Amino acid sequence: MTNLEALVTNIELCSSVTLPTLKKLSINGKPFRSHTQGSLDVFFPCFPDVLTIWRAVSKYVRKQLLKEEPRAVKITGLGTFYVKKAHSFDNGEMITFQKPMFSLSWAVAHAHELQRASVPVPGEIMKVSVSYKKTDLGVPYSETVVQRCVQETLDYFYFILKKKEDLDFVLKDVGILAIRGTEVTMTFCEDLLLYLNKSGETVEKILTKKWVISDKEVSLFPSRFGRVHQLPQFEMRVVPRRVSLPDEKTSSDVRKGLSIMGKRGNV
Repeated sequence: MTNLEALVTNIELCSSVTLPTLKKLSINGKPFRSHTQGSLDVFFPCFPDVLTIWRAVSKYVRKQLLKEEPRAVKITGLGTFYVKKAHSFDNGEMITFQKPMFSLSWAVAHAHELQRASVPVPGEIMKVSVSYKKTDLGVPYSETVVQRCVQETLDYFYFILKKKEDLDFVLKDVGILAIRGTEVTMTFCEDLLLYLNKSGETVEKILTKKWVISDKEVSLFPSRFGRVHQLPQFEMRVVPRRVSLPDEKTSSDVRKGLSIMGKRGNV
């Protein structure tokens, strides 16, 4: 597990970015018992506060998307999630399904020269922003601490984008925002699709036809570095290295990943 305090300190030393709340949370986070080795309990340092907050934010987003009348929910500084009714043809048959969508913040895309399709939220959909209140998120932190934790995580996100490095932003039980170079792909978890569509057969067709990209595919998305930053875990993850398509030595997994990246998903 990443030493978040050391990571934050290093960032602050080499940039103008300051992350005081993340540092405080990482210091206050209690160790957790990872596993038992013989008669010895092995402990590893962690930062449960940060993950707890982001999981609560993700849960809030998911709850809004799964309402009887789904709402568009905005994470300020990241983007907006919503659901729309979609239609597509398969073997002459029209398929109607509920499609989760994500619109990356225009300011973020513009500042970091990311490819962002202009997908406005339909006017008839009710729009809300994530609430950071204790009563809405169910976390043992003040609204101020939660808001600052989210903002500082996003500040780190911008820092990585400024360095032109690749990353995956994980929203538990919602999906993963994957950024490779200037390519932006929002993937969604199959469980969310199942709750939206009430049919495993429909979900299978949606994923097979790539009408929505599954978050399970993210492990195949190649990076020119062969690694990506993963937030809010603040870890590095190894991924296939991006290579030129004509290269006959390219593995089938990497080729599949590149094919998926060609379909940038719902952005």
